[in-house]
Amino acid sequence: MITRDEAFALFKEYNKDAFHIQHALTVEAVMKWFSSELGYAAEEEYWGIVGLLHDIDFELYPEEHCLKAPELLSKGG
Repeated sequence: MITRDEAFALFKEYNKDAFHIQHALTVEAVMKWFSSELGYAAEEEYWGIVGLLHDIDFELYPEEHCLKAPELLSKGG
């Protein structure tokens, strides 16, 4: 599995806007909180990374949001 630091570096390859970066960090924190609250504390890191990367394609490809993400994620390993 990709590490959190690798995921954040990958996200920043495709996102430069401060708002998008802050949004990703906020969603990461929320996903970690929810995973813990819902009994998935052992998977907190995983769900945090999911939250961090959920909009990886939005800044560069807003018209293809969610469609380009698999391609970008596969480039990151």
